[in-house]
Amino acid sequence: MTPKKIRNPFRPGRGATPPYLAGRENEQGRIREILADMADGDSPAADIVMYGPRGMGKTVLLNWVGGEVEKTSKHNLPLRAIQTTPTIFPSLELLWNKLISDDWKKKIWPEQIELGALGNKIVWNSKAHNEDDLVSVLIEECKERPLVLLMDEAHTMDSRFCQDLLNISQQVNQNAPFLLVLAGTPGLSHLLTTVGASFVERSEKMGIARLDAQATADAIVKPLDADGVTVDTDALEHVVEDSQHYPYFIQLWGAALWDLAKEKELQKLTAQETAEVETKVESRRLNFYEQRRATLDELELLPAAVAIAALFQDTETTTRDYLKEIIADNLPADSLATQSVNEHLQTFIRHEFIWNPPDSILFEAGIPSLMRYVLDKQREHVQERSSKPNQEIPAKNGNSDLDLGP
Repeated sequence: MTPKKIRNPFRPGRGATPPYLAGRENEQGRIREILADMADGDSPAADIVMYGPRGMGKTVLLNWVGGEVEKTSKHNLPLRAIQTTPTIFPSLELLWNKLISDDWKKKIWPEQIELGALGNKIVWNSKAHNEDDLVSVLIEECKERPLVLLMDEAHTMDSRFCQDLLNISQQVNQNAPFLLVLAGTPGLSHLLTTVGASFVERSEKMGIARLDAQATADAIVKPLDADGVTVDTDALEHVVEDSQHYPYFIQLWGAALWDLAKEKELQKLTAQETAEVETKVESRRLNFYEQRRATLDELELLPAAVAIAALFQDTETTTRDYLKEIIADNLPADSLATQSVNEHLQTFIRHEFIWNPPDSILFEAGIPSLMRYVLDKQREHVQERSSKPNQEIPAKNGNSDLDLGP
């Protein structure tokens, strides 16, 4: 029996919605509560900040929120959602043009409205109004139709735009139902701290991390089962473990298994089939790893990355102070002269090599297997250099004694 769907349901890509959104029940339940309150005319007690390493499903969750807004709009006050990124609206003026709907522009400022060449495009200059006027109009519109603003890739905002956005959110939310949802990499937390610590303290933080084992299994099994394909216990256990519960890797595995089941018209996948597609999964995963490693190398952070990776082979968490010590001991002297250790630590966070989840002062690996890859590549490099006896291997800030393990 071949799978009923023509197109592979798994989506191993940037922000692509998976066939089954597993493991986010707590976040989904809380967001549903907030949207229901907004539909009753109540302002959210706090805005939401989602952050975590890339590939964890933040964009997927934002897409889900947009869909929930449509569902909630069927009851009481109709809600509306705007989903965007700083790239699409890099300036406050452009954002204002989106926050206030065309209907309200025509209602409040009919004399300033011009229609585009096709007669259906609103042309309006928000600079003709001061910010207090714009905030007042948005408040009135949100009283009739609450707004959920979903800002993806929020860590890429410049500090001024971020500050303006937080101010708008605070002013509108105090008077009408308005919810700001920011989603980004671990660097988002640092950005918000630098531009408005009070917002970070009041916001509802959601750490979007790896799934647990059951959610990982569900994310693979349920879409396959919908197409009449099952996975035996041993094979599933291997896939779950090999995916490391990382959503992007889960989708890689699911896509590979689905393709095989379709190609061979299989109803059941065993350890033999998982072994058959594992090379394909590993190839894409290694490419993913190498891109991350190359970025660290370009930033001259690879020696420190190796030392950090070695640390995390023996522990799941560590402190900020200890990470700073490791970084200081494994950076070129000229790098330390131009940037502080704290700045280098933030670079590791921005690139998701490490992160600390909400409500935790301890750091953990962004992707544990990436650290193992960095160590393996370093070991290969050392072995290659040592096989050339006429070349001296220079010691670099203590790295020559680094224990890379077996």
